[in-house]
Amino acid sequence: MSSQNEEGRYDNVQITNIVEGTTIEGHDAVKKHFEREQKMLTEHGASVFFQVYRLNLQADTLEELQGKKLAEIKVDGSFGSSTASVAVVKDMVRALLMDKERKRNNGQAPVGLAIEAADRLTLYLGGRPLQDDTAFYDDNCIMLPVWIQVLLHRCESEEAVQLINKLQK
Repeated sequence: MSSQNEEGRYDNVQITNIVEGTTIEGHDAVKKHFEREQKMLTEHGASVFFQVYRLNLQADTLEELQGKKLAEIKVDGSFGSSTASVAVVKDMVRALLMDKERKRNNGQAPVGLAIEAADRLTLYLGGRPLQDDTAFYDDNCIMLPVWIQVLLHRCESEEAVQLINKLQK
């Protein structure tokens, strides 16, 4: 391929990020996008990072609601099957958190991560909650590597989402 063809090969390419609703187009923008994606893949691999927070349901701001990150769990991108539902993945994440809690009891995990039967989990990606009845990978436009927020709370997920939406306004 000649250098002239190389320099303009993305001129007619348009990439839409359906999670954020943004679109990039043109050779330079698309080339930078691909370079960023490659760098992310090189640095983090095909991984899923679950960032765990406990919601403060009495909060007046989004920052107070989310609080500090309690843990980050990195799993291989093959975590769960491509057709596993979000509900199944949440159960798998709960098991990972319980394992971290057992390690905390041995002095190896952060304090505050304790997870109890009453705790509910809501998974957030790109500013939106993942619905339990959707396929985790196939229905939620997940490209690896990915960072997903795991919100621990003691109310129904719908109530947590309503509070988040209220505080975002």
